[in-house]
Amino acid sequence: MTDTTVRSYPETPATVAAAVLDRIEQYPDQFDMSTWFWRAGGSVLAPREAVDCGTTMCVAGWAAHVTGWTLRGSLAERGGETDYIENVGREALGLDADTDDLFWATADDAIEALREIAGR
Repeated sequence: MTDTTVRSYPETPATVAAAVLDRIEQYPDQFDMSTWFWRAGGSVLAPREAVDCGTTMCVAGWAAHVTGWTLRGSLAERGGETDYIENVGREALGLDADTDDLFWATADDAIEALREIAGR
């Protein structure tokens, strides 16, 4: 099911981090730091599509999803552009290769890092 409510996507690292935290709180069973994105049957997850049972994402996957990217395996697609979920998440959260260690952190440490970015 796709959410057809018209609203904009978060654009700043703080608002992206806040949106990711909100989704993790809403869907705790779909938060898994061991995979960028996984969905039963290997299907895709479109922007604004509801996250169903059996779908999991790490921080980078959630960041890509809440900023309007379609997820497919380790890739994200939007507006004719394709990139790795890791790169999309890094940019959305205002990270670089030296500060993206939260992608390999434990779930608790990743949530704490998101709270710092979000100013919570």
